[in-house]
Amino acid sequence: MHCPRMCGLDIWFSKLKVKYILGILILIGICDIFGVFIHLFEIDYHTKFTYPLDINMEEVLWEIKEGKVPSIKPINVHSYRFKIKNEAKCKAMDKNNNTNVVLLYVIKSAINNQKRRKAIRNSWGWEQRFSDVTIRRIFLLGTSETNPILQDDIDKEHEKYQDLVQADFVDTYYNNTIKTMMGFKWVVNYCPKAQFIMFADDDMYISTKNLLKFVRNPLNIQLGYRRLLYLSHDDDRKLQKSNHKSFKIETTLSNTVLNTMQVRNSEEIPLQRRKLLQDIHETFGDSLYAGYVFDTSPMRHKPSKWYVTLKEYPFSRYPPYITAGAYVLSFPALYDMYYTSLYTKHFRFDDVFLGIVAKKCGISPFHNENFYFWKKPYDKLGYADVIASHGYDNPTELQKVWEEQRSLGNA
Repeated sequence: MHCPRMCGLDIWFSKLKVKYILGILILIGICDIFGVFIHLFEIDYHTKFTYPLDINMEEVLWEIKEGKVPSIKPINVHSYRFKIKNEAKCKAMDKNNNTNVVLLYVIKSAINNQKRRKAIRNSWGWEQRFSDVTIRRIFLLGTSETNPILQDDIDKEHEKYQDLVQADFVDTYYNNTIKTMMGFKWVVNYCPKAQFIMFADDDMYISTKNLLKFVRNPLNIQLGYRRLLYLSHDDDRKLQKSNHKSFKIETTLSNTVLNTMQVRNSEEIPLQRRKLLQDIHETFGDSLYAGYVFDTSPMRHKPSKWYVTLKEYPFSRYPPYITAGAYVLSFPALYDMYYTSLYTKHFRFDDVFLGIVAKKCGISPFHNENFYFWKKPYDKLGYADVIASHGYDNPTELQKVWEEQRSLGNA
């Protein structure tokens, strides 16, 4: 004989069981989508990080600089062809008959962003901004797979301005690493006398004045370099009591390092002064790679455009890297990073890839808070120290802000 009450309880428990099972399955699905399980299988970055090729990069770089063919073959040769090479760009003399470029702008631009390029030429990309500083700019382009007719416009634009460099890869978001490394390749081959190279997107505001101030003085040390070498005994006593970070070296980083290497072990230089110079050398060597530094974990959320699988990158964190919107390098840093990239497995996010490359060749990214990877709200006085700010995709706004900052002496 069946009991209606018992049957009702059985049905209720069955429905409850189904609900619990469905709830658990939904929870598992949500955890899977947001990468919870992937995190469980990540390899600890701090103790086990390696990245192909796992080789002695210092030895390979030494062989390259000695003109030898490295015994290890590269795996990432950046073999795209330059459609517009512009190889004479850095060979042209300025009005002082000088071909040594102090600052080279490499501006990563989309092929159809002609208006942005025009605004940059008329603002921070102006090559004649300072009469005593040789500045050059190039706009780095790929190709369009959707509108090949644009190429005629690009050819005309280059004929008029002579500032485009184009390689034959399709210009898409996930090809930004290719674009960046073709820029590195162009600099190494066609502008090797550039002291500093600023990579920037075409939606950035940049202050050339603040940028030059920074590269000449990255540690913000507050004493003239010549005086540093020839301090009086009283100055030495003051230096011993002070924090050396408060001294300013008014020279380019390259000259600082050159003189540092020549004098830092000299017995004629007082000990504290030698230590100061050695600290500067140990901080940078002659390799500056600077901008806004991130120290983050890989994105494991599957819906994200920044999603990275364990196969692609198995570690729990990325090496420190600089946001790709704007960053500056000394030529020695760019040279080492370019050749290291040839021995580094491709990674589709260009800023992370450069962080990996920098770690492999022993270069530490240098953080400067005046590089803004977001759009810093504009205030004419608040932009006095800004080196770079993202978000200026409106050419009219960019030119207006730059002109106002120039009139205030900040650009």
